[in-house]
Amino acid sequence: MRILLFLLLGILVISLQTTVFQTLPEWIGAPDLILLLVVFFALQFKPGQGALLVVILGVGVEAFSGYFLGLYVMAYLLVFFITKGLSARFALNVLNHQPALVVLAFLFVNAFVYLVSLMLAEESPAPWGWGAILQRALIVTILTIPVGRGLSAAMSWCEKRRKHSSLFTQKRGNYYKARV
Repeated sequence: MRILLFLLLGILVISLQTTVFQTLPEWIGAPDLILLLVVFFALQFKPGQGALLVVILGVGVEAFSGYFLGLYVMAYLLVFFITKGLSARFALNVLNHQPALVVLAFLFVNAFVYLVSLMLAEESPAPWGWGAILQRALIVTILTIPVGRGLSAAMSWCEKRRKHSSLFTQKRGNYYKARV
């Protein structure tokens, strides 16, 4: 249930990011909300589940706006596993650390995509523009806390739903025991 909910949420974010956010004025910028999901998956999910979601969402980003197939998937997986490793060693689940972590991840993903595409392309891609990159990093930093709280609320809702019994869960106790 939890994986399906976050997969659908990721697909919604990809569709918003590739359609609506691209039509916004340039001074507002186009935030990279998939990166927020990747960092959240690294902090909240088990490694296998989170990596599967990151790969699926990375392929979705590649299908709609990728330069080379697999470039964003590799970048997002690197961010996922680095964040997962750091969160195992340090207390990164605290909301105070997430904006700095997201900014570093954002700069890493953009630098990785730019440098690899620069090596793979015959002609040089668009030049690295510090103004636009820092503007988008600021937007992602501002959105980190509200999006993180919304994702945490969705996670707690899924946990609460799991505790309630459904039609298909097995009832506890021995119902074949003779009642006296």
